[in-house]
Amino acid sequence: MIKNKKQNRKGITPVIAVVLLLMMTVAASGAAFFWFVRIQSEMQGGTEAYQQELTEKVTSKVDVITTQYTEGDLHIYLINHGNNAVPIDSSDNTPTTNWILYDSNNDIVCASDWEGSPADCTTGCDAGDDLEIGEIRKIVLNLGDPCDDISSYSAENMFSYTIDFSSVVGTGAQFVK
Repeated sequence: MIKNKKQNRKGITPVIAVVLLLMMTVAASGAAFFWFVRIQSEMQGGTEAYQQELTEKVTSKVDVITTQYTEGDLHIYLINHGNNAVPIDSSDNTPTTNWILYDSNNDIVCASDWEGSPADCTTGCDAGDDLEIGEIRKIVLNLGDPCDDISSYSAENMFSYTIDFSSVVGTGAQFVK
């Protein structure tokens, strides 16, 4: 009869071991589940922010209607054909509107933001102002030094420029001096 008691005790130990192994497996899988959920939500949040920024850039479109150079001033008529308002900022806060002027050989004549020298935006680009959807706006850039080098070029010389509106959208055009 003594042998029977020892055999019963030996049978309980494997059952306890199996229960403990199951509990550890459930705990480990639960921890892994919550870790994966956290990683997935962080990745999804980053993706949504990127998608929103990309959608804003893709649906933004500004076109130049016409450009005219008159006595040191560049008159640019813009229209917003996109689905978002486009920031036109002449302050020195970042991001800001930047532009590059090229001559007919694609050499850079000057480049700057629209605040101060060499190209001071005098009309149509107040700080914090936006080009609204469908809006047509006249921008006047007073070209100073070194942009005044444009006066050294002969008449009928072709120039081109690009404008970057706070890294949201860009546009450009050509004009004849």
